[in-house]
Formats: sequence, C-alpha cells, structure tokens
Amino acid sequence: MELKHLAIRELVKESEESPARITERGGIIPTSSPIAIQLFETLNSAFSRRSSLTHGSFNNEEEQGYPFISAFEEFVGQDWNETAFTSLIDKSMTQLASAINNPSAHTANGGYVLFSLYASDRYEYLLIALVRDKASIGFDNDLHPTEIMEVNLDQLHQAARINISTFRKKQDSYLSFIGSKEKGEITHYFSTAFGCTDVTPSRKSTGELIRATRDFCNQNNMSDRKEEVVEDVVSYLSRQRSEKESANLNEIENLFDAYIPPEQAETAAGTFGKFANKGPYNVSQEFQPHTSTINRFAKLKVKSDNWSVDFTKRNFGELNSGKDIEFDEDNGRIIISRLPSKVINQLREALEAEE
Repeated sequence: MELKHLAIRELVKESEESPARITERGGIIPTSSPIAIQLFETLNSAFSRRSSLTHGSFNNEEEQGYPFISAFEEFVGQDWNETAFTSLIDKSMTQLASAINNPSAHTANGGYVLFSLYASDRYEYLLIALVRDKASIGFDNDLHPTEIMEVNLDQLHQAARINISTFRKKQDSYLSFIGSKEKGEITHYFSTAFGCTDVTPSRKSTGELIRATRDFCNQNNMSDRKEEVVEDVVSYLSRQRSEKESANLNEIENLFDAYIPPEQAETAAGTFGKFANKGPYNVSQEFQPHTSTINRFAKLKVKSDNWSVDFTKRNFGELNSGKDIEFDEDNGRIIISRLPSKVINQLREALEAEE
C-alpha cells in the first residue's frame, strides 16, 4: 500500500446537550514519518477486520443538501496536493459537526478524526475514521505508576471509506461504513455527513448473494449443479473474509461463467453481476463478507442431549450420496465415513479407557 496523505483533526462534544465544535488542533502529518505509517497501517487493519460494513453510494439526487459530495468530486478532479487535501478535510469536519449536532444523534460523542488517502493494489481510497482515547498505565522517570492517555486505534467508533477508483468508473457501492448498530441514529450520522444513500448492510448483501446464486441457477438450466455453485460462492466469500478482502460481483461472475452450459453461454455468460446487483437482491458491487452469514451457509451443527456434531455442509448429503456424512432418514441415523486415522485412534482410546 502507498500512503499519499494523512491528517488528524479533533471534534469535541462534551455532553448530549452541548454542540459539537471543531478545534484548531491537528492537521497534515508527514507520510515519511515511521510512526505515521504505523498509525495508518493499524487504522486500515482495524477497518479491514470489521465484517459488519454497510455499503452505498452518494445521494446525487439531493447533492445540494450534502456539501461533502461536491467537495469530494472537486478534489478527485484535481491534483491531490496538501492544499486540496486540507480543503477537503475542512469541509468534511464541518459536515461531521453538523451531522452530530442533529437532534437524532444527540447521544453521539466526538473524538479524533483521521483522514488517510492511499492506494492499494489497483484501487485508490479515502478512509475517514473516528477514534477516541483511553486511559492506560505507564511509568514516570522514577518508575512510579502514572495514568496516561492513548489513542484506541483498535476500536473504530465510526469510519467511512470511499473507493475512488470505483467512484470514477461510476459503479455503485463505492462507499463503505462502520457503525455501532445496523440501524440507529448514531450509526447514520456518519453516513449522513458524507451524503450516503441506499445503504445496504454487508450481512444482507452476503445473504442476498446466496439467494441470487440459487435463483440464477434455477433460471439458467443449472439446477443440477446449484449446490455445487453455492458451495464455490461460499468458499470464495470465506477466502475473501479470511484475507480481509472485499467480495466483488465481477469476480463472482467469473466463477459463475465456468458453470454455465455451452448452450446458455451466449445469453447467460457475464450476466450474473447485473442479475444480483438489481432488485430484488440489491447486492452491493463490492462488500465485506459477513462472517456469521457465511457460516450459516457453510456449516451445520446438530446436537442431542448427549452429543453434538459440527461439520461443513459440503461434506453432508443423503444416504448413498457418497459424502463423508450421510443422513439415513428412514432409520434415524447419521453415517460418518472415511474417518481419519487420528479420529479412529481417539475413538479406540476412549473405548479402551472404559474397559
């Protein structure tokens, strides 16, 4: 990753009744500083770890009501020097202060607002995050314990990331947000400040993607391979999540094309992205896979009063399906085949211990 610009500003809100105000503290931080690089990498890592991201795009229909939109468009269209970056920051802070002063966000608090402009792989991003400090313990020169305040970068209270490259291509879902709740006044003050609309939680995008996968297979003579396609999509989502990368409909579309029958290729190839992106699914073009939703489709846990079995769905099937775990419904049994030697030894030792 290449860090182009980094800055920190302060937004103070002392109580629910008091208005938010922007202090004169902070400003541009030299990106050549090792501590600046460490600060940015910690911030970006904290954002990437979050699975409950909400995605959307600018509210272009009411752009006049959101000054940040025009400020951002102006910034993107010029040289990204410090003067232009500082101007964008000033307008961003004004919008944040205005949004947090809205009565609907009266319980929200201020903090330190970090701005980072960076490039990663083939994309360019603007990341804006709100962090706060926390009390910790340190030692003075005489090694006496003393209270110190440190910035808690691992816990992002609010954050917004704009994929500048996707925005330039006029694709949707170039905005990503972190919030404390899926729905709620506190979460939405951050998205409101930056003029976001049509927000879609990553949990919903993940679940709707699976639904779109099944429907697409049913509509394109792929019903016999539907579960296989779903398994591949879930594996892709799991891989992206483990690598802290977003899922992209273009990449999933390429996965689909490998399954489309030759007789359907002319009409169905290269169409899944558009199919999933429109209603009723409305899957974001790019989104962070939601961990618990992935697990719901990838794993199955069954239990009785005295036992439980936890396994991946791809290894489960009906009797005589050839899967490692087969369900014999008529006889009320689960049959587990091809046990590894380690498991066989564990079972044998457990029986011997009972003798």
